[in-house]
Amino acid sequence: LENDQLELYHNRLDKTPGAIALRLRWYGSGDPDVVFVERKTHRDRWTGETSVKERFAIKENEVKDVLGGAYLIAQKKREMLEKGASQEEADDW
Repeated sequence: LENDQLELYHNRLDKTPGAIALRLRWYGSGDPDVVFVERKTHRDRWTGETSVKERFAIKENEVKDVLGGAYLIAQKKREMLEKGASQEEADDW
């Protein structure tokens, strides 16, 4: 999730506008069932913009595919639609 120059890390430390933090998050103790993949983009408050947090939920057993770039987003959206989600919900996911 980072390059050799540690740009994400240094940009977050310096609070560079547009700096991105990525993380995996779950709640509760023990092994998680659901893991949230989160991206937070820093914005300077004095500009009138606010920082943005985006996230989506995956199953614990899908984490390795997400980190390895093998997660099939189009397939996940199709599965959501087949289970009754609206097109808007699938697109927002």
